Amino acid sequence: MKIGISGKGGSGKTTISATLARVFARQGFPVLAIDGDPNPNLGMALGLKAETLEETHSIPRSIVERKEDAEGKMRMVLKDSVENITALHGIAAPDGIRLIVGTKVENPGAG
Repeated sequence: MKIGISGKGGSGKTTISATLARVFARQGFPVLAIDGDPNPNLGMALGLKAETLEETHSIPRSIVERKEDAEGKMRMVLKDSVENITALHGIAAPDGIRLIVGTKVENPGAG
């Protein structure tokens, strides 16, 4: 199952995402949580310590490449399997959740 949460700023997306992730994980489902916000806070909502999150790096843009599909359209394609990406870039979070930080603004104007 895949669940995506979207909405306007301040609508509670992070809180809802963390709650759903923890509920599913506690019921025994494997959970991969991906924080795609340029100001990532999902780790804190999942219960990770600030020190752990400060050391966390976002997924490098180099994990995808542009490829032409059979219809001649350009697509972004993962260069590696989700399992390998998760193993390399994922962080262990409480309740057995695995967290990936998809984006992070490192410098002004870099988002």
